[in-house]
Amino acid sequence: MISQVNVSAATPMGATLVDGGGATFRAWAPRASAVYINGTFGGTARVGQTDDLLLAKDANGYWSGFVTEAQEGDFYHFWVTGNGSSGYKRDPYARELATDVVFPNCSCIIRSATAYPWHDSAFMTPDFTNMIVYQIHIGTYAISKSGTASTFLDVVGKIPYLVALGINVLQPLPVDEVETDPSMGYDGADYFSPDLPYIVTDAGALAQHLTTINALLQAKTLRPLSLNDIKSGPAQLRALVDLCHVYGIAVIFDVVYNHAGGFTVDGKLDDECVYYWDRAVNRGNNNDSLYFTDQDRGTGGLSFALWNSDVRQFIINNARYYIDEFHADGFRYDEISDLISMNCDSGWSFCCDLTNTLRFIKPRLLQNAEWFTTAEPDLMFFSTTAYAAPSAVPWSHLLLVSRPQSISIASLALSTPLRTIGSRHSTSCVCFSPCARR
Repeated sequence: MISQVNVSAATPMGATLVDGGGATFRAWAPRASAVYINGTFGGTARVGQTDDLLLAKDANGYWSGFVTEAQEGDFYHFWVTGNGSSGYKRDPYARELATDVVFPNCSCIIRSATAYPWHDSAFMTPDFTNMIVYQIHIGTYAISKSGTASTFLDVVGKIPYLVALGINVLQPLPVDEVETDPSMGYDGADYFSPDLPYIVTDAGALAQHLTTINALLQAKTLRPLSLNDIKSGPAQLRALVDLCHVYGIAVIFDVVYNHAGGFTVDGKLDDECVYYWDRAVNRGNNNDSLYFTDQDRGTGGLSFALWNSDVRQFIINNARYYIDEFHADGFRYDEISDLISMNCDSGWSFCCDLTNTLRFIKPRLLQNAEWFTTAEPDLMFFSTTAYAAPSAVPWSHLLLVSRPQSISIASLALSTPLRTIGSRHSTSCVCFSPCARR
């Protein structure tokens, strides 16, 4: 069995670099009979299903291990042996996917969670009542070459224009890896990996972007970045958020927690994705697929199994990832009406758990839930745990406003008119905690 040095019940999911060298690996595969870590670590290939690569399984179905030679930028895969099949699986928590082979059979990349040198310590998320939100699609917003998607760093070059527009919140459509390109972003299956077309890999282009970035930083008398600081995909997304913050613009991430992907690429099953990750027997019942149920409301993918606490934790971890590693100022939750419809009580309680957790972590966080249904209630409330504010006043209920004309009702809690922003959908809704804004 592989080394258990630096492994404990608190070991993070996925690949995590350890101070002093090496990396831990952790994955959830409760029905698998074996999970191996394979990759090239410190320049040495370690592949196969051998005892020295076999992760240790705990009582809850989590497999963990430590590789001494692993380092930043190394490629890796999990090999999962289950009752239904055996083969490689991408890490559901991979911070970046590689281009060693064509997606979806590519490797995952070990990336640091803390290496990027942020400049935004003085930034504060705008007050809820003063937000002017500007929604963009990363891949189409700043195209410089026909037929090629624009990137996170292309959008950095548009920041002076965004400032001149007067907006103070940028809301990109989903930025995680999707199984069809081009895409609006709502069919993701690798929730922790930036979409590959949005990442600059050409050294010459990267150097040009660095010049733009450092000119923006110099204008604010802030320290410059190096090429190494923006080499990885996650670092490029961090640079976008960082520079937005430096120029007074918050960033809200559009996340899709009502369903995931379609699990096919070019009409073929993506066998290495999160679907049936522990490789249980597939008898045609998607309720057996580990992370998902058989519910689909025409969203293009399957509903998460929100009755399962481990699945719920995966999604909450994803939201925390955006807050902790990308300094997210808020979220736009896709189709919460579908999430609740497909999960009923477990969907409702999940929304409460998610909201409470994120409010506790970042009280000023904006949480905007899309409610899209013909049966629109005037007002709906998620009951929440009462975390005490500094004034000993509990946080308010999470409010969903399902009609634009009703937003003025919500603003009464703030004693300030609430400005509304147009949406691509016919229905707007807002989730917030008034006492966090006072």
